[in-house]
Amino acid sequence: MEYVSTRGGAGAVDFEGALFSGYAPDGGLFMPQRIPSLDRDTLRRWSRLPYRELVKELCSLFITAELVPPSTLHGTSGDTGSSAIESVRGQKNMDIFVVLPKGFCTEIQELQMTTVIEDNVHVFAAHGNSDEIDEPIKELFADVDFARKYNLMSLNSVNWSRIMVQIAHHFYAYFQCAPSLDTTPLPMVEIVVPTGGGGNITAGCIAQKMGLPIQLVAVVNSNDIIHRTVQHGDFSLSESVKSTLASAMDIQEPYNMERILWLLLGSDSRLTKMLMERFSVSKSLKLPEDLHRKLSETLRSCSASDEDIVRAMQRCWEENRYLLCPHSAVAAHYHYSQPNSMPRCCLAPASAAKFQDALLRAGLVPQVPPEITALRAMETRSTPLERGQDWAQALREQIEAMARRWGIAGQGGTQT
Repeated sequence: MEYVSTRGGAGAVDFEGALFSGYAPDGGLFMPQRIPSLDRDTLRRWSRLPYRELVKELCSLFITAELVPPSTLHGTSGDTGSSAIESVRGQKNMDIFVVLPKGFCTEIQELQMTTVIEDNVHVFAAHGNSDEIDEPIKELFADVDFARKYNLMSLNSVNWSRIMVQIAHHFYAYFQCAPSLDTTPLPMVEIVVPTGGGGNITAGCIAQKMGLPIQLVAVVNSNDIIHRTVQHGDFSLSESVKSTLASAMDIQEPYNMERILWLLLGSDSRLTKMLMERFSVSKSLKLPEDLHRKLSETLRSCSASDEDIVRAMQRCWEENRYLLCPHSAVAAHYHYSQPNSMPRCCLAPASAAKFQDALLRAGLVPQVPPEITALRAMETRSTPLERGQDWAQALREQIEAMARRWGIAGQGGTQT
């Protein structure tokens, strides 16, 4: 399996090349050159697999003749930054640079990152939102010589491997919810995905293209660019990013929409590049009528306000005695507001324990594990990135300083 850029300006790479990277050199995102198609017998066989075996089978379709050894690690929080840190903290020959949006994370989310003080962990607190902190990352990966010299890779959903594993979530959810795989046609299952940067909904689109009979619903918070795009073909920015209870979804530029559009355009890199460059310049794009029709056929969508989120959290607790995080509540809002004619699964991306303010606003009592409580007493360490500062240059200098400290010209590193 080879991987190509959505914009067509970079050579094909193998899985290793896609894994140890971020943005493609031409500014696009790596996607598999071919999406495998699965038959009924394969789906029936996969339906009997435990989750880990299902992930292995799924990944084997996208990884050819390469060994990926499993490692047993301690559990992580579910958030990209802290999860990435947990996977490499204290490891030799690998440094991680994490940029967090100061003021757009909860206190606990931030503490999970800033209380890790191993020498190979470098946390930067940027005074900006998620869209703004993505810009210096794009700039560093656009400098191909720099990215290659210091072996930069990304651990967020810019990286294909993140999307690849998320595809398995949709298969697993389908097999748990489908009443039977012995009917013709196979039954449909609706999967509701809380959506910010668009990674998990992209994984669902790929699963759908592979032959999984699912109806996808992208549910956003008040930052509703994906919803407006699905409903009206209006892929354009609002005046500002709105701060919501579902803070990880406070995103206006969902970069994975580029992957979805590429899929719907039949892997037409030339047209994908033209559309994304037009959006990059004007921050506004009206989808061509045919492309909008394909998108609205592929996805349903919905937007949830903070009030909707609070009501969904309250109702879920009253009916199920289950505490939802505000991001999961975005999906639950759709469930409570829309009747379902088929089995439905709502994806829940995070623990409610990290969103105590949202729980209190909903009149609910947080259930805080002792390891979370202990964070407030721990030493913290982070480097501020102030407004007006050249963030890309600051990160560049820190990466270069890290390499000098190790006494080598280039050093393996990761970022998120």
